[in-house]
Amino acid sequence: MKNFDKPYIEKQLEIIDSFLKKPITIYIIGGAAMGFYDLKTATKDIDVIVKTENEAITLLKALKESKYKNLGKIELAYLKMKTRAVIENSDGFRWDIFVNVVCGGLMLSREMILRSNLFKKFKRLTVYLISPEDIFIFKAVTSRQRDREDMFALFSHSLDIKIIKEEIRRQAQLDTSKAWLSYFFVGIEELIEEYKVVFPEYEWFLKTAEDEMMERLIVEFIKKKPRTISDLVSLLKCEKKEIQDVLDKLQKNKNIVKKDDKYFNNLHCNGY
Repeated sequence: MKNFDKPYIEKQLEIIDSFLKKPITIYIIGGAAMGFYDLKTATKDIDVIVKTENEAITLLKALKESKYKNLGKIELAYLKMKTRAVIENSDGFRWDIFVNVVCGGLMLSREMILRSNLFKKFKRLTVYLISPEDIFIFKAVTSRQRDREDMFALFSHSLDIKIIKEEIRRQAQLDTSKAWLSYFFVGIEELIEEYKVVFPEYEWFLKTAEDEMMERLIVEFIKKKPRTISDLVSLLKCEKKEIQDVLDKLQKNKNIVKKDDKYFNNLHCNGY
């Protein structure tokens, strides 16, 4: 598969606009956005998010009318990312389309939208570029081979770590079914290992990921049956204070409840 530069991608956006039947807005999240930020010379595809299924349908219709075709076989990495559609033209240029969510849970948050930068308004197509900080987050939680290279390019350009910290915590709150803090930290670890960088506030990210995993382990143990704090100390081999802090947080968030000296799953506590 060959690479495609900024003029090529912009021309494709212009072509798609000419086939659109109604206005839509897209947010570019990957290497194509990096190209428009001059952080990458070329890319193999364009990753875009639309906010609604109707916009996805409108975009797909325009793509197909302009000679794009659905990919017959989609790579495992893209299946894991829960792509809404993968569609390609005769040059081998590909669109990866997502509806509001990437990787089955990482959301296009209100704050991401506010941070995005208007690239261009065509006749019916409005194009925004997700901020470099948010591209970095998306890259960190995916596992395609080139994502770590892109993370390094973004990191080298200087990023606002405060924005990244706030957004990754927000994502963890928006979707509690996924261990986003831990996924993100794995991406950071791989970046450090491959490129030998010193990542700012590394200890904060490490502790946050560890805390998240501790919370998940405790909830899973308590789901199986009610536990005392002594039970959890024995199971987790951690300090009592460390476990108590996590239990207090889980109680505050109403994930668990305490009766006498035992902790119960909040959804099933009446059954015991």
